Amino acid sequence: MHSYRFFTKYYDQIVRWSGYDLDWEIELIDNLINRFTLHRKNIFELACWTWVVAKQLIKLWYNVNWLDISRHMLEKAKENIWENRCFYGDMTNFSLETKQDVILCNYNSICHLINWEDWLKMFECSYNSLRKWWLLIFDINTIWEFENINRDFSAFFNIWEDTICLEMEKKNFLDSWVKLWLEEYKIRWDFSFYRWLVKMFIKLEDNRYELVEEVVDENSFEITDIKKSLEDIWFDILHLEDFHKWDVDNESERVYFVAKKR
Repeated sequence: MHSYRFFTKYYDQIVRWSGYDLDWEIELIDNLINRFTLHRKNIFELACWTWVVAKQLIKLWYNVNWLDISRHMLEKAKENIWENRCFYGDMTNFSLETKQDVILCNYNSICHLINWEDWLKMFECSYNSLRKWWLLIFDINTIWEFENINRDFSAFFNIWEDTICLEMEKKNFLDSWVKLWLEEYKIRWDFSFYRWLVKMFIKLEDNRYELVEEVVDENSFEITDIKKSLEDIWFDILHLEDFHKWDVDNESERVYFVAKKR
């Protein structure tokens, strides 16, 4: 995981630049948990980023622990915490000694898993780490969202004395024989993924600028396939919610899933 080595420094300012978005997200997560459970809970957050979500949930009297596979993100998170509750780990291969009430993976973090089998591993690890009848909550950027971003998309941000440019492109990553194998066994798959190129123009002490580039890959899959796979692993789908407009439809861009372990 080489992503976010440099971009971590600017992550909060770019990804969480709007306080309204973060406030609304915390309110949504809190409402979803309390809608489907009875009391305050233990939460284990997968891909904690810089700890901004966990910090707000702790203020609401949740007990939160978390993991991330980026050591740079964990170092950034540790600047803001007063307890050592963060762990270095992979969301596709984790095991917890204490069963959790809620496994949370928010801000489309699961989309960083490019392969479908890694999504299934994340679901299985979450199932094994939850108490019976308790919740897995995660959200995705949908295929619709990715497909409808302008192919020439780019955005610029001026942060401190540095300039950050985000560019997006669609990439194909499966060879033809793999496609053939998947079609033969009728496994539905999305054959493309989405690559963010992060260009950072960092100002040096002598007023020169250094160009640093990092790549962030994301992928998504059909909502119907995600629901079926969760049910196959013995989750009940309790609720789907569009982050932007409540009801989920074919043009939803960001969708939250709430699933209960049977």
